[in-house]
Amino acid sequence: MIGARLGPWLIDSEIGRGGMATVYLAHADPPPAGQPRVAAVKVLAAELAAEQGFVLRFEREIDIVRRLDHPNIVRFFESGVSDGRPWFAMEYVDGPSLDVVLEERGRLPWREVLNLACQIAPALKHAHDRGIIHRDLKPSNLLRAPNPTGPGVVKLTDFGVASLFASRHLTVTGGVVGTAEFLSPEQAAGKPVTRRSDLYSLGVVLYALLTGRPPFEGEVLDLLHKHRFGQFDPPIRLVPEIPNDLNDVICELMEKEPDKRPADAAVLARRLESVKRKVERLDAAATTAPTREYAFGGATDEAEGKRLGPATIMSRLMRNELERQNHGGPIQRLFNRPWVLLTLLAVVIGVIVWSFWPVNEEQLYRRGATAAASTNPDDWDKAREDFDALDRDHPNHAHKAEVDEFRKHMADHDAARQAERAARTAGPMSEAHWFFQEGLRQRQRGDEEGARRTWRALARAFARTPSEEPWVRLAEKELAGPDGPDKERPWEPVREALKTARRLRDEGKVEDADAILQGLRDLYRDDPEAEKIIKE
Repeated sequence: MIGARLGPWLIDSEIGRGGMATVYLAHADPPPAGQPRVAAVKVLAAELAAEQGFVLRFEREIDIVRRLDHPNIVRFFESGVSDGRPWFAMEYVDGPSLDVVLEERGRLPWREVLNLACQIAPALKHAHDRGIIHRDLKPSNLLRAPNPTGPGVVKLTDFGVASLFASRHLTVTGGVVGTAEFLSPEQAAGKPVTRRSDLYSLGVVLYALLTGRPPFEGEVLDLLHKHRFGQFDPPIRLVPEIPNDLNDVICELMEKEPDKRPADAAVLARRLESVKRKVERLDAAATTAPTREYAFGGATDEAEGKRLGPATIMSRLMRNELERQNHGGPIQRLFNRPWVLLTLLAVVIGVIVWSFWPVNEEQLYRRGATAAASTNPDDWDKAREDFDALDRDHPNHAHKAEVDEFRKHMADHDAARQAERAARTAGPMSEAHWFFQEGLRQRQRGDEEGARRTWRALARAFARTPSEEPWVRLAEKELAGPDGPDKERPWEPVREALKTARRLRDEGKVEDADAILQGLRDLYRDDPEAEKIIKE
């Protein structure tokens, strides 16, 4: 393509390549009036130009970028077709993408990130107002244009994934489209995407820019799970100098539930601007705040009209400080009294003594039971300590059954964690490993019952195979779920229907009996367990 002409554009060099298209740097010949001389020209790959589906998707991307006109979104110029290959020309940004900036600098100062966020949020609002959800917001899709007088202008680009969903006739069921590190929880679950999905991805981008790494790391399946259920360290814990207000905004953007995120990009933009104005006010106050300096050679006594020496100045400073301490506010004067300090000392000593006072049997149990009821496994260690102390100090206590039940629960939890660690460090994929992953794939497609059938079969087939034990334990853990152990299905209604069929047959009503049996066979055609009951 180098040297080829696409409309008024002559191709100079290749600047980017993806699976679907190639982006070239081009110059206009002749230069168009009122338009830049250079452009980035995106051309559909030759091998895909014969596939109608890819051509339609590329044309939808052209339609999307044509509808956008915002200073923080790469601007569309024109489009056309050359030798059967559609193309479009857009604004060329002579600057790196933010992933390149991150690679070069490690992480960005929070003021710079705040400035970038204040530019990206209005760009998202502009797209969302036109019914366009980007769906693939990440540092590589944010280009920074150089600016000699400031931090640079950021430009949002690459609406290729958005174009995949632009047609109302396109259906994607259970599909996961996007980049795993920056996906929203609803995208990771294959659920419908909303404007707030872009806000979550923006929160992940800002987190990565501030800390130098995304909030979650790992393989693709692991990342999908973490975005849906994992907890991240707040950015302020990794970069303590971040303002609390900026930290709160990012944490709110990364809420698992979309309803807990900002209502839309306009609300987010206003909040970011508010944080920015607050920072600017604090900076201005810190810069212009009056400072009281005492220059030994320059102070004068207003009453006597003569210059004071260093010793006199220091004496007066000390006296002023003592008077300030003696005549402070009511609270300060209260704490300057000896009897108040003695009372506080007595209270502190009492608290220390009380903390070391032996705890009775009922208090130990109640404290341990409260910690054991927590959903946070870290609290269970506290429960174990209290129950150990209960057994040690009160060997004949009345709560042995409850304590034993808790210890059994803890042992199961520890065994599951060990199995999971062993499973994650396993070598080549075994049969049980493959079927466990197949269950995960079925669940992602929305087939929860199919996933549970696969895991039940895995647990039964490999229960006595030591090498497959980690995957058996993981399958059992998935079957247990948040609501307790996987229970056998209640077959009483089926048995009751069979009993009715037998009674009808005994009464000579063979057709009615056969109708019941045929209905049961149709309902449970793919369920071996049900078929076994029906045959009995």
